[in-house]
Amino acid sequence: MPHGKPRLGGKPDKLIRDALILELHQEHADEEGKATKILRLLARRLVRAGLEGDIQAIKEIADRVDGKPPVTVQGDADNPLVIATVTREIIHVDTTQRINPNIALSNARDPKAA
Repeated sequence: MPHGKPRLGGKPDKLIRDALILELHQEHADEEGKATKILRLLARRLVRAGLEGDIQAIKEIADRVDGKPPVTVQGDADNPLVIATVTREIIHVDTTQRINPNIALSNARDPKAA
């Protein structure tokens, strides 16, 4: 964010996000009475909670700093993991022949006859 200005998405489905970002960049007095951004104050409280042993705070800090650990997807004996790969491959394209739509339609099965 250049010059400390919040970057807003401007998307209709992100209105609450934009409102929260605006509020987080407002200033509020810290413990010493110094004007500090609310986002910074929240970060301080989160770190303090972690220092006091709050496991959720420690986990949140680790997830934000290091990223969330990857989730392993695996099956078991009763429900094995099945990975299917679907590919589409064009073997040969003959550009010299044209399809006659009348022939293709006359050879098609009539759905009303069934």
